[in-house]
Amino acid sequence: MLGSFLFAPIAGIISDRFKNRKYFISFFCFLDAGLFYLLTIVTDMGLFLSLRFLEGAAHIFIIGLLLSSAADRENDPENKRYYGKGILMGITGMFLSLGGAFGMPLGILGRKNPLLPFYVGSGILIFVGLMSLLMLKDKGIHRIKDFKLSDLKVAIFENPFLFVPFLFNFIDRFTVGFIISSFNIHLRETLAFHPGMLGVFLGLVLFPMSLLSYPSALLSRKTGVLPLVLVGSTIYGIFLGLSGTTNEFWYLFTFLLICGIGAGVMFVPSMMLASKMSKPGLTATTMSAFTGVGSLGFMLGPVVSVQMQMVFESILPPTYSFSALSFFFGFLEIGLVFLTIPFFKKILGKMGRIDEEREKISLANPDPIL
Repeated sequence: MLGSFLFAPIAGIISDRFKNRKYFISFFCFLDAGLFYLLTIVTDMGLFLSLRFLEGAAHIFIIGLLLSSAADRENDPENKRYYGKGILMGITGMFLSLGGAFGMPLGILGRKNPLLPFYVGSGILIFVGLMSLLMLKDKGIHRIKDFKLSDLKVAIFENPFLFVPFLFNFIDRFTVGFIISSFNIHLRETLAFHPGMLGVFLGLVLFPMSLLSYPSALLSRKTGVLPLVLVGSTIYGIFLGLSGTTNEFWYLFTFLLICGIGAGVMFVPSMMLASKMSKPGLTATTMSAFTGVGSLGFMLGPVVSVQMQMVFESILPPTYSFSALSFFFGFLEIGLVFLTIPFFKKILGKMGRIDEEREKISLANPDPIL
């Protein structure tokens, strides 16, 4: 996660500089596959962690630039098939969340051979790299005169509302860090869930998020992306908080399911919001930074979760300490919604002006990488 966060802006800056996604995605898929394989060989823990850091950096190049490639086409006024329709971002978000949902059960492959999941992961990355090399086309990348690092700084100062989707993604992944750490332990140790049941309940959040990604992207064509982000985040925050208040099987099942529905409503629209708020010519930089901020939230979530649990346990009776922790993370999501609402019209206005600016800028052919 640290590698992903630190290298996210670098991935976007390099891609926007060369106006190329395809070759970078393919190269880093192959590099990531090699790093996964090396993780099965090394025995020194320091070297293992270093390789894992580099693997995270390679990973963010792939995810960030794939999202950028989808955003390029959806933000291209000349592309009548996809422009502003949310189709590609919906499909991308669906498979991105499905990867998380199906990736965890891959650990079952390691029961007999703990290295097998690494081999499978390497194989998947090689396949994605080959498909990207053969089938991906760079289209819809806007031309800017000469990319400079100062352009990113100017873009942020010109549009501080760009931080809105960044903050939502950070808090979303931050709360997921709570779910996979303290909430996971709560289900396993306090409620005595066996591993199979534990997987089912955690999947209640991930699978609805995957299944609703595409429909929410299509719905955004009628409602706009920002209302879905706000509504979905509110639902997610409320029921995440409620999930820590009950030990009853069906109440917990229902709360987590609705929590997943809320996540599904806002997951892809938050990505679309970031792409629509991006200054033309800086799509990869924006989307990679968006992904990197999420990685930072996911990394910090478990750490803060454990520390806050200790705080609540020291000041509250055991009966209420975990409920307070759960509501703490839920209210972070709801609080961000309330902070965003006063700027609702200004954000919509800024998105409209960026769309107008996009229509005036010509598209670019990829620059030679070498």
